[in-house]
Amino acid sequence: MKTPFNEELFKALVEPHLLRCRDGDWNHAQRVVKWVKELGNGRNDINLLVIAAYIHDIGWRDVLPSQKLSFDKLLEFEEKANQNSKPFIIDLLTSLKYTKSEITIILDLVDAADAHKSNTETEAIIVDADNLSKLDINHLKEKFLREEWIKMYELWKEKFPNRMRTTKGKELYPSLLEKLKMSIDSELGS
Repeated sequence: MKTPFNEELFKALVEPHLLRCRDGDWNHAQRVVKWVKELGNGRNDINLLVIAAYIHDIGWRDVLPSQKLSFDKLLEFEEKANQNSKPFIIDLLTSLKYTKSEITIILDLVDAADAHKSNTETEAIIVDADNLSKLDINHLKEKFLREEWIKMYELWKEKFPNRMRTTKGKELYPSLLEKLKMSIDSELGS
């Protein structure tokens, strides 16, 4: 029998890998986990969602040197990073004795987050959690060049309403977006 999920141990195991990803990816992963727990509270598959949330951006490991990104740079390397995820996740979870079925579920969740598109209720939780986690000034500060903040805000304002699938995500999105806009304006002196 596999040992029960130990989040602190898993977190400690993946943190060094995520620190080798883009600037801010480790903090982003932790924010996604927070939102996954809120949106998926009480679900039987919450542990698989938490695992996927921690490692959904693991493919960025060693893709770029540590730096804040522009949106164009993000798009340029995103496909490569997404392709890197699957082999790393399979190796990691196999070494931790996860079943093929569990690994497949986690890979599907990561794929949904990468595609920003959900086909199931479980996928909707991680996609919404990933999106909600971005509506935080710290996300912009940690990951993006300052001159890109407005562009990212405008993109999220346009795209996120069509991506949100959970009831709670739809409810939270407008106020988080408004708070982000106020934070950006304050930071940029607009």
